[in-house]
Amino acid sequence: MSIALNTLGEQFATMARDQGISMELMHRVTALSSGGFDALPHNGAVITLLAITGMTHKKSYSDIFVVSVAIPVIATIVVILLGSLG
Repeated sequence: MSIALNTLGEQFATMARDQGISMELMHRVTALSSGGFDALPHNGAVITLLAITGMTHKKSYSDIFVVSVAIPVIATIVVILLGSLG
């Protein structure tokens, strides 16, 4: 998130202001979406977790996916929808 915001933060802020989107909503969406896409299979933390537990991607990733990817992405979609209503 910090890399993306350092690189593109001003453009995102300008686009949000032009569209009438609050910075608070932008922050929430950014935080949720960066968390949701940070646990994809190639992530170092996922690989380390599986190595420590002795599990494989095949056996474990469906559970990791639901908790670390699916739920945050669904929450992001809900926040975007609710934020666009208000």
